[in-house]
Amino acid sequence: MSTTMGDGVTARGELSAEQEENLVEVMLRHQVGIDPDHVGAVLDMAAVGLVNSAWRNSPVEDWHAGDGPLSDGDMLRVNAHTTHRVRDMIRRRRTDCGIDAHSPVTELDRLDIEAVDWLMGRLCRWLIDPDRKLPIGVTLADIAGDDLDEFTDHAAGTLGTVAIQAEEHSAHFAFRRAAAHGGLACRHWWGTPTWPRLVDRFLTALDDPTDPHWGPDGERFSRLPTRPARIKDNNGLRKLLLRHPWKLDTASADYLVTAGIGYLRDPIPPLPTPTAADDH
Repeated sequence: MSTTMGDGVTARGELSAEQEENLVEVMLRHQVGIDPDHVGAVLDMAAVGLVNSAWRNSPVEDWHAGDGPLSDGDMLRVNAHTTHRVRDMIRRRRTDCGIDAHSPVTELDRLDIEAVDWLMGRLCRWLIDPDRKLPIGVTLADIAGDDLDEFTDHAAGTLGTVAIQAEEHSAHFAFRRAAAHGGLACRHWWGTPTWPRLVDRFLTALDDPTDPHWGPDGERFSRLPTRPARIKDNNGLRKLLLRHPWKLDTASADYLVTAGIGYLRDPIPPLPTPTAADDH
């Protein structure tokens, strides 16, 4: 079995269910940077993973590539807004089921398969709704066109897999696994532990043409378009990026992507070296 969590991080070889669960726990703690035993942290990161799997890594890629209707700036805004909405839906369902955010993650195992199915179905219906209004001012149907059925099949299959994992293993395993995928593959996304550091690092570079981010002799900085007036104030831009980047206007979002905000992500930390005690 080969267990892929995202962004090139793969555990090769045959893993038992217990070994895989232990690996996911270590990844969440040491590489993603969250407490794998905190249900709120796990579910919030699972939202990132589910959006990346069901939305971003789907036919949406074709709508974004080349001369597709979604620009890089559009994707920044739509990905963040989709993560925000999915996270809120998961939080509400957790509350409705009587699970506190500070509970141990194994509390998720109180959810029966019907409850997990219900949540995945709710997320799927929202994601594939042709009338869903994207933060860029158009509906999903406007963007998807003839590819809406293909996207629907992809989203349903991806979210259905989470329910299958919950049934075959446990609910806490399924959500932990989605969280590990999100934390490893989407370190440059809003809603992750690494996003605030990325924003601060980016704003520092914006004020310094000699920052290494711009390459030798500040070549990339000199090629930047004029910074839009709406985001010239770093304090205001920082608040916007941390709270709701989907509220950026088109010109500002495109500028941030052109300036390489997504390339300042921290590298994934290495897993801790196993000790002799780990083998017993």
